Amino acid sequence: MRSREAARALALLALFLGGCEDPVTPRVCTAIGVDALNVTVLDAATGLRVCDARVSAIDGSFSVELRANPGPECSYSGPTERLGRYQVEATRSGYETAVVRDVAVTADECHVIPVALTVRLNKP
Repeated sequence: MRSREAARALALLALFLGGCEDPVTPRVCTAIGVDALNVTVLDAATGLRVCDARVSAIDGSFSVELRANPGPECSYSGPTERLGRYQVEATRSGYETAVVRDVAVTADECHVIPVALTVRLNKP
């Protein structure tokens, strides 16, 4: 009998906790801007980060050069809060241009959902 009461109590607790979201109260979004793409560029042969590349994101007629983020992460990011289906291009002197196609950026009700991407540059 005790196990049945315990099971019933757990079921009621799960039902109670599962219904914590209030469907009437709207979700509160933060005021920060989220970058759609976070790109790491690597030397394909060594695996080392390439910190002085140029990285572009192209979606139809829209094109932007991503911001270089200095420091040990040595990454590139942008565009801010823009959905799209991107072609990402990375270039650097002494390397072949690397292209990644069809990178889809979606969003939830507040912000874009960032896509982390690694691009490898090959030497000719």
